Amino acid sequence: MTTIRVVTFNALFGGHDDFGLGAGDRWQGQVAFLKALEADVLALQECNYWDLLGNRRMHQTANALGMSAAYLAYANETTSGHRFHTVIMVSRRVQFAAQGADRERYHHVMGWANLVVPGLEGLLELRNLHLDPFDPRNRAREVSPLGVLAAPGRRSLVVGDINSIGVGFPEPDWTRLPAHVQNGHLLLPREGEVSDRDATDLLARAGFLDASHRFKQEMAATAAFGEGDVPRRQDLILMSPDLAPALVGYEVRLEPVDKELSDHGAVCADFDFSLVA
Repeated sequence: MTTIRVVTFNALFGGHDDFGLGAGDRWQGQVAFLKALEADVLALQECNYWDLLGNRRMHQTANALGMSAAYLAYANETTSGHRFHTVIMVSRRVQFAAQGADRERYHHVMGWANLVVPGLEGLLELRNLHLDPFDPRNRAREVSPLGVLAAPGRRSLVVGDINSIGVGFPEPDWTRLPAHVQNGHLLLPREGEVSDRDATDLLARAGFLDASHRFKQEMAATAAFGEGDVPRRQDLILMSPDLAPALVGYEVRLEPVDKELSDHGAVCADFDFSLVA
């Protein structure tokens, strides 16, 4: 069987209350939910404090999910003292060929991995993003080096919490947001009160394709369901053109939102790599 499932999910402070320091009831619910998804490649964001005691929480999660290997990308410290680490996990059907992280260009961190996957000759290149939530200009800078991954011959996936609206999602009513957080979502004042979409538009212009579009799910919101927030699609699975023929399934799962496990849903895409020439 050459079909694998790729899942991206923002765990909201690593599934623990008190910004990651408190009780882990949400983590337990997240583990039960994610295990049922049977992901082969799992990209997680906001894995706060998963690095402590030798990456203990990361290994606890990987073991609970039955994953074979995991890699934690250590994040920069924010102005409030958080480190929003990202994690890539793989099932026993997938192997790491290489892994690493880039903190220099990123507000948080970009974790990356080259993966050996069933049915694909050569490597699958994966980038796990959690872009700057506050500065649209910085988000554009963060994604600028990724355009080369869409070049002919590259089999690559760019996934994660982009913190920018995906291509095709309708313009939200930003007046619902308090004024002090609107700057993280809108163009500069002189450019109009509309969404900043530079990061996703740059990736689309480079050639990346959004997995939601083939299944007419571009209007499905994935995050920001809290009171007073504006639901939007910002958790994305983007694929290089050479990888697009392998896409056979896509869905947004909102159980984590419905059960108050996170303010994000999980996004899943299925790929049959035997369809890639």
